[in-house]
Amino acid sequence: MKSKKPYLPIALVVVVVAALAFASFPPKWFAQPQAPSTSGQQPTTGPQPDVGETVMVPKKSQPTTPAPEKKPEKINPSDIYTLSTTTNLVNVDVLVLDNNGSPLQNLGKKNFQLYDDGVPQAITNFGTGEAPMTICMLVEFTDRWWPYLMVALRYSYAFLEVIHPKDYVAVVSFDLHTQILTDFTQDRSEVRGALDQLRIPGFRESNLYDALAYVQDRMKEVKGRKAIVAVVTGIDTFSKLTYDQCLKIAKASDTPIYPISILEFITIRTDENITTLQAKNALKTIAEYSGGQAYFPRFEQEVPSDYQQIAQQLRMQYSLGFVPTNATKDGQFHKLKIAVVDDQGNPLTIFNQKGKKLKYHIVSRDGYYAPKS
Repeated sequence: MKSKKPYLPIALVVVVVAALAFASFPPKWFAQPQAPSTSGQQPTTGPQPDVGETVMVPKKSQPTTPAPEKKPEKINPSDIYTLSTTTNLVNVDVLVLDNNGSPLQNLGKKNFQLYDDGVPQAITNFGTGEAPMTICMLVEFTDRWWPYLMVALRYSYAFLEVIHPKDYVAVVSFDLHTQILTDFTQDRSEVRGALDQLRIPGFRESNLYDALAYVQDRMKEVKGRKAIVAVVTGIDTFSKLTYDQCLKIAKASDTPIYPISILEFITIRTDENITTLQAKNALKTIAEYSGGQAYFPRFEQEVPSDYQQIAQQLRMQYSLGFVPTNATKDGQFHKLKIAVVDDQGNPLTIFNQKGKKLKYHIVSRDGYYAPKS
């Protein structure tokens, strides 16, 4: 009698099933940059065992009545960004720029006046000086027209030249969907490797508003000097969010947006139409609402200087903090106004090296959403 062939070992089946289960886990979301641990303890990974009660309880002791469980605070879904419920401190990053876009330095706390809904506020926290950046680069990569792809890639690679060793950078691309190519990293080779993935576009759609909201939501918990550098056309074709909703999110966020237009380079070499004008206006408004600034390079040689200017602004901005005198937790948007003054409280006058009066303007977000009780 012929012997039957042995069945597939059970162990092999288990290995295959385990491998398929492992592959089904989704990629991680944005991770906030963490400083190296100085405690000297080795980090623990994986689930930890429950050590349970460490004190012996007498057999005849009566069980204590558990404290009533605290109900979670209700969150108004219409409020995109609010202050922390544990503190009323409002932080505002401020840029004071001359006509060339260069930041004015050497200003002190006494040179700033801050108003909340027209009421003067005492600045309790003040900081300045060069600091590392945390940047999310958002790249439009669609299958609509190949010149867009070429310009987007060249502009994106140029950003590598302004990254410092201590800067954190994440790369996100979008078409119909938004995709994280690399989480925050200080490794420039990882950033380049993420951009190297942009070779074959998937969809023709350009969901700009959805992509901006996606990134802003994940930048909320990031602290320090942060921004979104968006290499985009400004055209939106299929977003679930409307333009007005996108503006509301940008206005409520504490992350400035710096769009770099890839449409301007092509527009001046073809014809300007209503679509290109609308795209340009959209980028300007989104940047203004977020406390950032839009750039429209007409030649590729302008891009490095634009990036340098963005980096310089972010590294040299002023950080103001105040506790609002109006402590009402109304969940409403409060208007902010910032003025630059001299020692006597008059508008500050600055002269250049030639003794000519220097014009300047202030860039910051124009308000915040208070917490709702």
